[in-house]
Amino acid sequence: MHTRWYRQLWVFLRSREGFGALLIAAFSAIALGIVPNMLQKLWDSGWFYLAVFLVATVTVVLGWILHRERGVGVIIQMFPLLPTETGRLEALLAASAKNHSSTLFIRPTLLQPAGELLAPPARADLVANLIDARVAEQTRNGREGNVTIYPLAQMRDGFLLGQRLADDRAKTFTVMHVSATRNTVLPSVKLATHLASPLTPEQQALLNNCLKQPDAPVAPIAHPNCPPEHRHRLAFIVRLSRGDTMTADARHVAETGHVRLPSGRHTGYVFAPEHPETPTTPCGAHFIVEASTDYLPETQQTFESIATHLYRTWTVARDEWQAESGSPDIETRLFLMAPLPITMALGWLMSRTNADVAHHDFRIARQSTPISEAP
Repeated sequence: MHTRWYRQLWVFLRSREGFGALLIAAFSAIALGIVPNMLQKLWDSGWFYLAVFLVATVTVVLGWILHRERGVGVIIQMFPLLPTETGRLEALLAASAKNHSSTLFIRPTLLQPAGELLAPPARADLVANLIDARVAEQTRNGREGNVTIYPLAQMRDGFLLGQRLADDRAKTFTVMHVSATRNTVLPSVKLATHLASPLTPEQQALLNNCLKQPDAPVAPIAHPNCPPEHRHRLAFIVRLSRGDTMTADARHVAETGHVRLPSGRHTGYVFAPEHPETPTTPCGAHFIVEASTDYLPETQQTFESIATHLYRTWTVARDEWQAESGSPDIETRLFLMAPLPITMALGWLMSRTNADVAHHDFRIARQSTPISEAP
C-alpha cells in the first residue's frame, strides 16, 4: 500500500536528516533576513542583530552536521546466534542506524546459496564483494563511501575477511566492537597502513600493561619430534582473553597434531568440519603471546597497538624459524583467542602470507568428557 505524501514528510522530518534539513531551511532564512537590518543598524546599535545573526549561522551549521552524509554501516553476521547472543546483534543494528546514513545487513542465509554453506574463503570473498557493491552504489550517487564494519564472526572467518579486505587498499574500514563489560558498541580498529608502522612509546607503554613480557626476545620453541616434512610449519598461539587451558591445548595440537589430549578431552580444534576427530599435521615450532589480564582495555589505541605488536612479533618469529629450519616457505598456523577486531586487523596485515587460523569449536570443547571421567 502506498504511503500518503504527508505521512512520508512527517517520517522524514522526524529523522536526523529531516531535522537537519528543517534547521538549515529555517535559520538560513533568518540569517539572510538579518543581513539588511544589520546594514541599516550598523551606525546605530548592530550588536543585537549581530548576535542573532551569529546564532542563526551556528544553527545552520548544526543543521548541516545533522543532515550530512555519514557513510555506510555494514552488519556482518556470519553464524547463527544463540538466544543469549541476540543482544549483541541488536546493539550493532542500533549503533549502525544511529551513526550512518544507510546500513547493509549481511545475514547468514546470504552465505548459504541453495542451502549449502560456502567454504570459509568463499564466504569472506562474498562478504567483501557485497561491501564493494554497496560502496560503489554510494559513490555513484555522490555520497561518501566510508565503511564501518560491525562484525559477528568466528576467528577464522574474521581473519579471512581481514585478508580479503586488504585487497581494497584504497578504502579505509573502521571495525566496531561490542564491549564485553559495558554492552556498548565502540570503535576498535581502523584497517589502514598505520597498523604496519613501528610502535610509538605510548603504544609500547600500553603493551606493557596488558601483555606478558612484550619486550622479551622472540624465540620460537622447536618441537624435536616433528617429522622433517612438517618442520616448515610454525604455530602462532595468541591468548588475549580469559581461557584457562587455551595455551596448553593449542601447544598440544601444534606439537602432536592430535585434537584430543591424553586424558581424552577434546581441545575443540577442528580441521575437518564433518569429522571433528580427524588429526592434523604437527608444526615444527611454536611461539606464544598472552595477555596479562582477563580483559583488555577496550580502546582503539590498545587494540591497534596489540595488532601491530602481533604482526611485528610474528614477522620476527617467522624469519628466525626460516633461518633455523632451513625451509624457504614458512607456513603459519594461528591459534587465536582474541577480540574479533584484532583478528581482522591481523588478517589485514598478513594478507599476502602463507597463514591460516585453526578453527576452534567451543561446543565440542564443552561437551567433551575426559576418559578418566567417562562412566
